[in-house]
Amino acid sequence: MKKVILLTPLTGNGGIASWSRKFIQTFKDENYTLIPIDRTAKGRTFQETTFFKRMKAGLVEMKRNIEQIKKEIAKQQIDILHTTTSGSLGTYRDYQVAKICRKHGIKTIMHCHYGCIPEDIKKPLYGKFLQKTMSLYDQIWVLDTRTEKVLKEYPALKDKVFVTPNSIHVDEGIKIQPSNYKHIAFVGNLIPNKGLYELVEAVVKNSSQEVRLSIVGKGDENVITKIKAIAGNKLNKRVHLLGLLSNEEAVAFMKMVDIVALPTYYPWEAFPISILEAMSLGKLVISTPRAAIKDMLTALDGTDCGILVREKSVEDIVQAIEWCNIHKDEADELCRKAYEKVYTAYRMEVVYSLYRQLYRKL
Repeated sequence: MKKVILLTPLTGNGGIASWSRKFIQTFKDENYTLIPIDRTAKGRTFQETTFFKRMKAGLVEMKRNIEQIKKEIAKQQIDILHTTTSGSLGTYRDYQVAKICRKHGIKTIMHCHYGCIPEDIKKPLYGKFLQKTMSLYDQIWVLDTRTEKVLKEYPALKDKVFVTPNSIHVDEGIKIQPSNYKHIAFVGNLIPNKGLYELVEAVVKNSSQEVRLSIVGKGDENVITKIKAIAGNKLNKRVHLLGLLSNEEAVAFMKMVDIVALPTYYPWEAFPISILEAMSLGKLVISTPRAAIKDMLTALDGTDCGILVREKSVEDIVQAIEWCNIHKDEADELCRKAYEKVYTAYRMEVVYSLYRQLYRKL
């Protein structure tokens, strides 16, 4: 039985924490035992942006994590350390952890859960440190082919990089029903650079009075105020704020809509769970080609299985919605291809099989 330390955030509603909790609950293998260590930085909220608060909380948590790792190493034979990362200040923790593991002969995986690596690694100072940190790891897991291609350009990294997408449970044999593409949903944290304001404006501008938008998620009061201002007299008529729903409630709600829209330009966008959920339900997705999204919305035959729009383009979103209303049969086909893609490439059993192969490779 191989023992794997999983260093990852376990609390909060962030994407990595959600992935981690699901992975711990559902990854069952007689050859590997997961030893979770929570690296959630205490003392700052999900939306905290103050640099010094982030740095202080991160350093305190890093010290605690290193002490926990050393205790586990002293207590038992550790074979693999699998750490998740969102880059930025966390790269310093990734560096320190890798050095400890090298000292003790422990194999290491740096599992990157963010999409701006191609930009980060080319920065003058931080990029050099990121390269140095990655070179210490035995494997580097990334979410998309664009990041894979960029990292493989570096000789020290080219044989270490593997695309490992996120996963989801997918029911077998879903039949794609014809839709009228009038009901749109945004599901996620209400963060402006998720394209939220542009989406609201696009729905308000749409010529069809039947097109409506339901917004599911929580956000700061100033964000909600801005949404209401953009919606104007369409609020509670064509634009509806539903607040935070549980994951089960959100998925049940998504079953009732026609389109899931995420026109994101969020810098740390990675592999949006709302898009995975939509694809698994056979829903049409409107999004941007950021991070892994372009891979996600490329069908098995290389064509599209969703609609990609330019970032910050209200007009593109308006046109995408209107296209769906005019070309309903073609939109239904996109939904069919999206379901086929998620079932074949992102189903939990498929992705976990890939994880096991990479564990064995170590």
